[in-house]
Amino acid sequence: MKAMAGIGVPTHLASVISGPDGVTRCRWATQTGRDLTAYHDHEWGTPVHGEAPLFGALVLTYFENGLSWATVFDKRDNLRKAFHGFDPAAVGEMTPEDVERLMTDASIIRHRRKIEATLHNARLLSTHSLSRLAWQHQPRRHHRLRSLSDGRMVSPESRRLSGALREAGFRMVGPVVAHSFMQTVGIEIGHFEGCFRAPA
Repeated sequence: MKAMAGIGVPTHLASVISGPDGVTRCRWATQTGRDLTAYHDHEWGTPVHGEAPLFGALVLTYFENGLSWATVFDKRDNLRKAFHGFDPAAVGEMTPEDVERLMTDASIIRHRRKIEATLHNARLLSTHSLSRLAWQHQPRRHHRLRSLSDGRMVSPESRRLSGALREAGFRMVGPVVAHSFMQTVGIEIGHFEGCFRAPA
């Protein structure tokens, strides 16, 4: 979350850099210890509306909380498999026995509260649309990201989305998680100006 927002990165550094292929991208795509170019170019910030992919993005975002995105990125395929492709109906049918099984699975991030929250949140999606809840908080004005100092961990909209999700009963959805989730699924634009994926 922090690296993508430019938080904790020396502000004298450029927010975007040109890669060996001549394409200008957000700095974090290649400067966070691993090559996240494909993820940056094709996934992060692409608008998502489907319930399962939105749920998956939310789950991965709060699993990242307190860790690095690299840790979650390395385990996201295993997390997707453990949670039935993030299909809300299938995850909602998981049991306490499944929680105990996952707590012994070294291929995922073994955090009991996050695992339990995932089952709980999936059950809520039988009566709530995550797409409807999330997209109604799309910012009306674009927050310009010209330099790393413009990066932020929360926004007015993420605070409102967090409140709406909590009111609906969702867990692990504070304003920081909500903001990162919004940028991941394209509800709020998170690419820095100059990046080829930023709005013109």
